[in-house]
This record gives sequence, structure tokens and C-alpha cells, in this order.
Amino acid sequence: MIIDTETHIMQFARPARLNPHMSMTKHYTWHEHPAELLIAEMDAAGVDTVFCISYDAEDIWWGMRQRGFSIEDFAGGRKYTQLGVRDFPDRLLWFNTLKDPRKYDLPALIEQDKKDGVTGLKIFPGFMGIDLDDPKLIESLEVATQLGLPLLISFEVLRPPATRSLSEYCEQLPRLLDRLPNLQVCLLHAGCADPMTPAIEPIAALTRQYPQLYLSTAYPGEVWDDGTEYPFANYLGRMKRLVELVGPDKMMWGTDWPWFEHQFKYPQAVDAIRLHADFFDAAGRQAFLGGTAATYLRKASES
Repeated sequence: MIIDTETHIMQFARPARLNPHMSMTKHYTWHEHPAELLIAEMDAAGVDTVFCISYDAEDIWWGMRQRGFSIEDFAGGRKYTQLGVRDFPDRLLWFNTLKDPRKYDLPALIEQDKKDGVTGLKIFPGFMGIDLDDPKLIESLEVATQLGLPLLISFEVLRPPATRSLSEYCEQLPRLLDRLPNLQVCLLHAGCADPMTPAIEPIAALTRQYPQLYLSTAYPGEVWDDGTEYPFANYLGRMKRLVELVGPDKMMWGTDWPWFEHQFKYPQAVDAIRLHADFFDAAGRQAFLGGTAATYLRKASES
């Protein structure tokens, strides 16, 4: 089974008409990416299941502002994603982004998400400006753990001192994991640390130390420097380094579709691993492409 651990469906993002510096070759700037299109891409690539992550403009406003966009430059979110997921419940596993527990009754929102069929949750701590060991966040994640919901964490667009630094979040993460040992946690974008730099070392050390901690690998380290040159040698180099550091049983394949479809066709994202990642043995490749993600989901449901 092949599982993509990071995808999104949306109406539009950063529209080229309103943002002339945006290229129309980034298709999300001018046309919708609905569930039906994602399913067609999955079928073309031989992908069985995806984590379909919803967020709205409020959830990602901090990151948009850092790139010069406004809150009106994204259309999508919880309700939109739910509509698509309901049509393909066995293939699109819904993950919803958490609201700020200092502003919302987050435990109640999590309970409602569970009733509405959510598979897991996501948080942008930097966007939210919250510590991982904040008491209100811990309280909310205790509810998520009791409901069998795993957590995705993205340390995207950190801008110290306006946000915590990655090293500060790495210091906080053990306190979260120790407090909630049954919470299954996956760091998106390889923890937002480039695997080819020393920044990956604390992320890798924590991943080795904690059985419940995993890495998803779309846009690893928030770096894509291959352009459109298949089979993406730099990306493969980063995956090889992660195999050396943490092993494929702690790694999950992901694409962050459709944000990078201007760089690769969806089948190429799979085939780069399926056909060209010779640093995997057969069992390791199977784990990376779906086995580890299945374990992550199973352990969450058993908690």
C-alpha cells in the first residue's frame, strides 16, 4: 500500500490575478484542486490513500503574511475538505488543523472533528505563536489522545524572535512527548530541518529516542532545489541521509500536493522512490511508501 502523508484540496491559493508576481504555472493560483482531481492523480500514480489536511486562511495567515500575502489569498478549509473526503472516505483520510486553544474551546472542537470523521490533527505552532508545552495545548492534546487521533506538527516559516526558533521547539518537544506518551506525533517536512545540514541532528536524535515520533518528508527541510530535473537527485540525497539517521521505519513519504505540482508530476513523486531510491531495500521502501504511516495510524487508534 502507498500512502501520501501530506496533501490538500482547495479552491485557490495566492491567486495570480491579484498577485502579479505569482506564475500561472503554479496551478493553484488560478484553478480549483478538488477531491476528484486528487483522486485522479492518485490513480495515475498508483497511490492508495492520502492524508488530506485542511486549513483555512486564519490558520495559515502568519505564513502568508511573511510571504507578502493577505488573508483573502487562500480559499479552502474544514468544510470544503469535508465535502471531498465524504465522497472518498476510504482513500482521503481527513486531518484538520487545530485552532489556538487560548482563543477557542479546542477540546470541544476536537471532539466535534472526531464526530465528523477526522482521522488526525495538525498544528502550526509557529503560526499560532504557541509553545508545545502550553497547558491549554496539552489539555487539548490529551483529549485527542483519548480519542485515538494522531498529530502532525509543522514548524514552517519560523522567524525568531517573532516566533520560537526550531532549536527552542526541539527543547519543548520532549516535554510534550513525555507528558503524552501515547500521542503519535509526526513532524512534517522532516521537522523543517534540511537533512543535509547539522540542523537535522536534534530532530533525528529525538526521532530515534521517542518510539511515537516520526518524520514525514514532503518538501524536506523546507528546501526544494532540484527544479524539475527528474528523478530529483538532491531530494533523493536528503532521503538517503534520513535513512542513515533514523531508518525507514520512522519515515513517511509525502508530496504536499498541490503546492509543488509545478516541480513534478504526481507519478514522478512516487517513481523517484519506487524506481530510483536504491538506498532502500525492499522492506525499507515498503515501509517508507506506506508501512510506517499505517503503523502510525494503527498505534494512534490503539492508544
